[in-house]
Amino acid sequence: MEIDIYGEEAWQYMNSNFSHVKGLYLDHAGSTLYSKSLIEHSLAELTQNCFGNPHSRNTPSRLTTDLIDQTRIELLNFFQADPNQYTLLFTSGATDSLRLVAESFQFSSMSSHSYDCGSFVYLKESHTSVIGMREYFKRNVPCYALPSDDISTYFNLESHSGIHEKVHIKDNLASSVYQEKKVETEIAKESEKTLATANSLFVFPAQCNFSGFKYPLELISYSQQGGLSDISRDLCLNKELSNKKEKSKNVWFCLLDAASYVGTNQLDLSVWQPDMVAISFYKMFGYPTGLGALIVHQRANHVLQKKYVGGGTVEIVSSSRDFHVARHVLQEKFENGTVNFLSILALRHGMRELKNLVLTMDNVSIHTFRLGQLLYVSLCQLKHANGKSLVKIYSHTEFTDRQRQGAIVTFNLMAESGDYIGYAYVEKILSLYDVHVRTGCFCNPAACQRFLELSEEDLCSHYMSGHKCGDENDLIHGRPTGAVRVSFGYMSQRKDVIQFLTILRQCFLQDNVAPRKGTAEKLLEPVRQNRTYFELIGIHVYPIKSCGGFSPKTWPISKSGLLYDRHWVIVNDAGIALTQKREPKLCMIRPSIDLERNKLILQYYGTELSISMDINDHQTTLDGNHGMNLRKICGKIMHLDDCESAVNQWLSEVIGRPALKLLRCSILDSSLVNTSSFLLLNYSSVNSLKEQLKNTDFELSSTEEYLTRFRGNFVVESANAFEEDGWEKVKIGPYIFQNVGACFRCQMVCIDQNTAIRSREALTVLANTRGKKMPFGICLEMCSNASGAQVVEIGYPVSLDTSDLKFT
Repeated sequence: MEIDIYGEEAWQYMNSNFSHVKGLYLDHAGSTLYSKSLIEHSLAELTQNCFGNPHSRNTPSRLTTDLIDQTRIELLNFFQADPNQYTLLFTSGATDSLRLVAESFQFSSMSSHSYDCGSFVYLKESHTSVIGMREYFKRNVPCYALPSDDISTYFNLESHSGIHEKVHIKDNLASSVYQEKKVETEIAKESEKTLATANSLFVFPAQCNFSGFKYPLELISYSQQGGLSDISRDLCLNKELSNKKEKSKNVWFCLLDAASYVGTNQLDLSVWQPDMVAISFYKMFGYPTGLGALIVHQRANHVLQKKYVGGGTVEIVSSSRDFHVARHVLQEKFENGTVNFLSILALRHGMRELKNLVLTMDNVSIHTFRLGQLLYVSLCQLKHANGKSLVKIYSHTEFTDRQRQGAIVTFNLMAESGDYIGYAYVEKILSLYDVHVRTGCFCNPAACQRFLELSEEDLCSHYMSGHKCGDENDLIHGRPTGAVRVSFGYMSQRKDVIQFLTILRQCFLQDNVAPRKGTAEKLLEPVRQNRTYFELIGIHVYPIKSCGGFSPKTWPISKSGLLYDRHWVIVNDAGIALTQKREPKLCMIRPSIDLERNKLILQYYGTELSISMDINDHQTTLDGNHGMNLRKICGKIMHLDDCESAVNQWLSEVIGRPALKLLRCSILDSSLVNTSSFLLLNYSSVNSLKEQLKNTDFELSSTEEYLTRFRGNFVVESANAFEEDGWEKVKIGPYIFQNVGACFRCQMVCIDQNTAIRSREALTVLANTRGKKMPFGICLEMCSNASGAQVVEIGYPVSLDTSDLKFT
């Protein structure tokens, strides 16, 4: 049995320090978690001191300057970097550090009078932020994308298959022999500089953020010694410039993207000495965010030539003529304006926290690798009843070597049939259990393309099909466009792995939530009937976004929707909209509107608690330009006004959250609907689903209870279940509507609208009966106006143009 690397006392401290984390957090490669003590220590320092702008010279400012200087030294010590050799520049993150190098790196030697330039080489399986560097100089500098498989070719590594090699850092790396060779190399490089006419740059990640593979750090010295000088012209993206490098004498520099690496590994800059290192601190400590660093070796200072002049970076500048003198100290020269000094102060507490908890980053590396190894081995063993694997893992290694593999496990799930299960669907199911993972391609397009076996033609085809980075279009023609990533941090525990595996087994291997044989096929194949005329049997208006609704017999209508539908929204004290996903009790608030009295009435279901307000009783907030208050709600920038304070207080009391506010759309025909102005449900479809869900945990007593979960505006009853999927146009009374697509469902359908209790199984059952995208209902937009009074009534005839029907 493996010995716990931390110890019982450390775990007790960590358990109390992360008690604020709800659910199972498995996205540490995205951002690790911050501890309570880190926030408390940072807050205590801020509340017990006065800090000023470090560009000033008063006492609070001098205190700030001293602490920033101390933080730089502590960070360099953390990475075991000699302060006499390395300088740390604060940036807004690793991406900003990469951008800084891209816009300032000089590919032509400053000492040369020629116009020769070097090359830009990056490892193909790099983060988008590395790939984006080429945009700065692709017109003038040869750019090469080095495939990871070619590392063994260039670096002469022994391997059985591609980069699956296991290269270990030997103890004698810092021996006297190594040091002598290092000195000889430095002397040779200095003599070459006098003859060099160009500079070249090699960029690679210390750890792949897609697969967790750790690239050999020996690549640093190998590239610096010119090992990539003979890189194949076939790898050049702009071959018309590739001849330039043959004419020039190059000095090579190496930029290490360590953002993914430093969160769970010790980067020792006394052994590995890249010319530049890019990092983000939130991946190490969880807090602060928006802060990173570029660590620069003194030998690279001269190749970083700054173009922009910002506040605090010059010794003198004239606005009347083209003249300025930049500061000579590197950080003073490159840190434009005032640095994020209050956040910088928090870094000291982050470093001390790690030291107190886990002693060394090597302990973190051992601990997190063991967790990744346990998950990897366990996932490989998950099999369906027919023997087929549940999981397809994307990894360069088999998790046997900590020097080559980090704490990241990336995979897709497979159905018993062998078909892929889309990552967006997997994420929805996991979210019901409060499991937090990352899905997609993780801003690493080449790794995604490699592991998913996608060609360049496939990528273009996916884009033309509407797939974009970050969307939920997870399967195209049955093939995945991304994957699921699980990653661990220093506070992750063995029980997290066990819990995650249990949920996977329960949701994707058990048969008790599967529909009866043929159910999905039957539901998805509506039968053509001659009946194309029926009636409107339900109208539902939802005045407050994500709250309950009411059902009038007649109601005003316009192209923008039913009058006052999703016209109000409840926000918390941060201005973020509440939805049932975050606060299920919203369903218990049942608004209704009395048009004659001009009142909005709020009732808390099952109680006598209620309050009413005048619909026009709101406060328009004016800005300096006398315009209405703009707010961003659910991704939309809207004109929204505050409602009366009595309603806000009532909402806070019944929901149990402080400082809630009710906002309303300032413009009458504005709405906070997500996708379309109207949503239509077919009673036959709802009833069919009810029948299919008999004897399951999702069974409800009546069809009407199911209707409330799907929140449609119009309810009709056609002859066949789900035939509405094929309707192109629907005529309701005098109004003609265009079907603009299916309504794809989320976890809100899991919430019982009469109790606010969430049923985890509901989404799984719906997916099994309707497909992984879970379409239910159709989205409509009005495409014709009617003359006379603009109202819609129960009993209005509903008709279809049979020539427009498309049954699939």
